[in-house]
Amino acid sequence: MQKSIKNSVQCSGTSITGEIQSTVTFYPSPPDSGVVFVRDDLQGKTEIECVAQYAQTDSRWTSLVKNNNRIEHTEHILAAITGLGIDNIKVHLNSPHIPVVSQFSCKDFVDALLRAEIITQPKPKRFITLTKPQWVFDSFYYNGQRYDSMLIALPAAEPTYTYLLDYPSKKLPTQLAHYKLTTALDFVTELSSARSYIMDEEFDLVKNLIGNAMDQCLVISEGTGHQLRWENEPARHKLVDLIGDITTLGHPVKGHFIGIRSGHKTNIKMSKKIMMDMESDLP
Repeated sequence: MQKSIKNSVQCSGTSITGEIQSTVTFYPSPPDSGVVFVRDDLQGKTEIECVAQYAQTDSRWTSLVKNNNRIEHTEHILAAITGLGIDNIKVHLNSPHIPVVSQFSCKDFVDALLRAEIITQPKPKRFITLTKPQWVFDSFYYNGQRYDSMLIALPAAEPTYTYLLDYPSKKLPTQLAHYKLTTALDFVTELSSARSYIMDEEFDLVKNLIGNAMDQCLVISEGTGHQLRWENEPARHKLVDLIGDITTLGHPVKGHFIGIRSGHKTNIKMSKKIMMDMESDLP
């Protein structure tokens, strides 16, 4: 059955640009309404639906853009919503920016939504069901050498996610994370606290991009292992990003997503590819 929340609840933090404090307020929403963002700071309180056609990647995060109105940094809040099995919710913002919370994890969003009390609604949950394999490719350069990445989506009985992390610098060992999106409790305990991170050689580049938000960032360097919450915490966070980005399809997906060095760009490519294939299958 579909789910929403019983009560409204707020969550605040620094904007992804590090310039202002941002607040989101979660509100209950009726069955079949989906996830909708509301820009309270704009005249008319513009609504932006969470659908793949509005999704795009910017710098190091994902955004939703409708008629030049933006919701920045959506992946962690969407992962929290999907990870808890919530289908219908309105997310009001006082700025274009989803706040950075709990060291770039999604734990504070999860905690807030649990305080709001998740409720069951009298409508069956709606899934997107993959019926054939899908794949997208990308590449990146490191120290002048090209490396490939890919994201595969296979038919599966339930939403399933796997990520293989393999950094060229080898400051992080190759690691794997795997998760089936079946119970909210598993998401809370296994993924919600997994933090975003950067490599130490990226520090100056990222600081110029996000400013004071760097205070929340985990920096990976030689000997970082003792700082990690799990040995494969970086791979777990990549699953958080993947779940959040695939949420832009508007419904949970019965499929197995397998990412190999993939990121936001490949995730959103996949979301749009699945959407286009669904539209082409319509009579």
